[in-house]
Amino acid sequence: MFSFTKEQEVLEISGIKIGGQPGMYPTVLFGGLFFKGEPEPIKAKGYLHKMLDLSKKTGNPGIPDFFIRKEEYIAPIIDFIEVDLPKNLPFSVDITDPSVKVQVLESLHDKKLLSRTIYNSIHVGITDEETDALKKYTPEMAIVVSFNPKDKSPDGKIEVLENGAHLTSSGLLDISKNVGIKKILIDTAALAPGDNSGASIAAIPVIKEEYGLPTGCAIHNVVEKSKWLDDFEGVRKTVDASSNVNIPLFGGDFAIFGPVGNADIVFPIVAWQDILVSEYTENYFGISPVDFHPRRKLLK
Repeated sequence: MFSFTKEQEVLEISGIKIGGQPGMYPTVLFGGLFFKGEPEPIKAKGYLHKMLDLSKKTGNPGIPDFFIRKEEYIAPIIDFIEVDLPKNLPFSVDITDPSVKVQVLESLHDKKLLSRTIYNSIHVGITDEETDALKKYTPEMAIVVSFNPKDKSPDGKIEVLENGAHLTSSGLLDISKNVGIKKILIDTAALAPGDNSGASIAAIPVIKEEYGLPTGCAIHNVVEKSKWLDDFEGVRKTVDASSNVNIPLFGGDFAIFGPVGNADIVFPIVAWQDILVSEYTENYFGISPVDFHPRRKLLK
């Protein structure tokens, strides 16, 4: 468990705070929606309400992460965001296709939703068209993925943030700031098993000490690609959910925990880990948790 010498930034979006010293704020949990198939708004609404109820109970903020795979899914998903999300709730948009990214940004601007938007994500594959769109339609916050295909160690992750590992015109942090994004979250890029996947966890304290920025990752991606788990009946969801405790244990601030349907396990597991971290960091470093921290809400 850690306390950092670098001053730690606390970033806010629509009332949710992310960052700070370990033990101060609860881990923010991003739950994924619309990963596969066509968007199913009725099912998504049920999952969303359940996640928000768990968030209220534990104190861990829950943020929906909308995966937008195709151009034809843009309108129904953004309509869902506009109509079915609580009006003060931030959300992230997770998009891989560069052309879809540009259209989503424009649509969010037209709907006046950019002030609640977390853009997921900026990485070494950023295109000129995407850069131009981000300058024109700038989201409130963005996730920067520190994936370095040439060096997957924590040092390689720092390199891609600093200079783009010479794969981009400049470092990813400078690119983000130059398009006008003032609030940056760092994703340490969880990779497949056997591909230095543990570096995504080891890099969390390295990056927080170097930059003081809120840091986390989607460690569940490692579990998703661990095929050997199929030999153990019924354990995949438990391992997937419990993998997220590594993030607060190593000083991280947010977990992109995968399918929102796992929220029923993820929230209490991460709240439990947040309580352990808070007990230690307050007793040893004098860092008091905020009033809505799981340690305050659940230990009465």
